[in-house]
Amino acid sequence: MNIRKVLTAVLPAAVFLCAGSAAPAATIGVILPGSYPSAEQSEQLQLGMTLALKTWPGDAAPKLIVKDSGCDARKAEAISQEFIKAKVDVVLGNWCEISAGADALRAAGIPFVSSNAERVKDQDLQLQLQLGRIELNAGEKIAADLRRQTGLRISARTSCWMDFEATLSERVDAVLCPVLTVDRGRWDQIANTYGAAFRKPFTASSARGYAAMEVALNYLRRAKAMKAPAALKETQSMATLLGPVPAADTPVPATALQLVFAPHLPKLNPQQTQTLDQLVKTKGCACPGGTLRDGCPRDSGPWGALPFVVRGGGTPAACAKPISLLDL
Repeated sequence: MNIRKVLTAVLPAAVFLCAGSAAPAATIGVILPGSYPSAEQSEQLQLGMTLALKTWPGDAAPKLIVKDSGCDARKAEAISQEFIKAKVDVVLGNWCEISAGADALRAAGIPFVSSNAERVKDQDLQLQLQLGRIELNAGEKIAADLRRQTGLRISARTSCWMDFEATLSERVDAVLCPVLTVDRGRWDQIANTYGAAFRKPFTASSARGYAAMEVALNYLRRAKAMKAPAALKETQSMATLLGPVPAADTPVPATALQLVFAPHLPKLNPQQTQTLDQLVKTKGCACPGGTLRDGCPRDSGPWGALPFVVRGGGTPAACAKPISLLDL
């Protein structure tokens, strides 16, 4: 697909006039999981970024350098070194791998926009989208504890950490997935423009690409008038399609994750059955975060403070369906 031709046909010509500016264009490095796990999702990420870039009112359009990590942390690290040598102005990454290249970029003084649902440690010179609300490795730790307590096959390393759709395979009894929230009003507006430009539906991956580019462009605009740390601090207060950029000390919402059970679970022993029953009652959607409400147990067990709610399986009918973009 020739993206420039498509956009020229459907978007105002004025958005392309910035290319004639005499000011040197900034350079944005992008680390995409192009070859794995899904080439289609990678294309959606890039199209979302392209739409944000081409509709951004500003000076000379930044130059993009896009590299494929294949969702491999070692490749992402190597690409980060390439971007450091190329002296790019900002890097966008962490769509599926986490923290890869972040330390090297920080040491080189290059801002890094992370799009992973888990937070990168030591966020100096780094910005994280609204997705970055969960502590590093928290998802796998919660899943491991739940596997031990219930005897069920519970995974926190499935495709839902990439596409934010909670789907279950025959190999698992439940999945722990991050919840994507969006600015509903902006979503509809951007989705219409995206559909007109690319003749494709606007997806969660498209939105992630769009929001990441929003952050990068806001930072670059501020960086023209101030040093990187100050520009990053001001960018920290911006709102994106996926909500505000979270500060390092932003509390993790009780509903940051959802535990989605399969419709039919294997037979459990009495202790496991009792544990599962307490888990569902404590973390079902009627009692998010273990708060005390009518019908919620006063003993929240070991899960009350953990950032997830239960969906599917034995939960009430209103809670049975996983949270999706259609609910937002």
